[in-house]
Amino acid sequence: MTDALDENELGAYFALVAAGDLIQRAVTTQLGEHGLSPLQFSVLARLLDAPAGLRMSELADVLVVSRSGLTYQITQLEKSGLVERASSPGDDRGVVATLTATGRDRVLGAFPGHVALVRENFLDFLQPGEADAIRVALERVVESLRGA
Repeated sequence: MTDALDENELGAYFALVAAGDLIQRAVTTQLGEHGLSPLQFSVLARLLDAPAGLRMSELADVLVVSRSGLTYQITQLEKSGLVERASSPGDDRGVVATLTATGRDRVLGAFPGHVALVRENFLDFLQPGEADAIRVALERVVESLRGA
């Protein structure tokens, strides 16, 4: 049996869960004003940085979503005219998702409010250096969990 969590460890875990839940609720509301779910926003934001598009498998891995879950979201975004799918060059089995001009406009329209929300609800509460420490620690957790 693993040792029990001490008071500090338990407090850190509960604070992470509560903060994540509260921020996620606020993000869901803010993005909903732009007709997007948080996952759809993440898809569009990733595609914004990839003008040639991204393979669906790569996008699913980066976003930590199942391939079928991503396919569903891409289908919804495609129906809304925000993304397009095409065969991957050199690999007929692969599919690449790309952002349309409408998708670009939608995600760029959501960004100012999203950035303001992240600042007001998270970053503004941190002391200098804490954002970096949190990022480094959570990247270690993500890397470990992805490898599991």
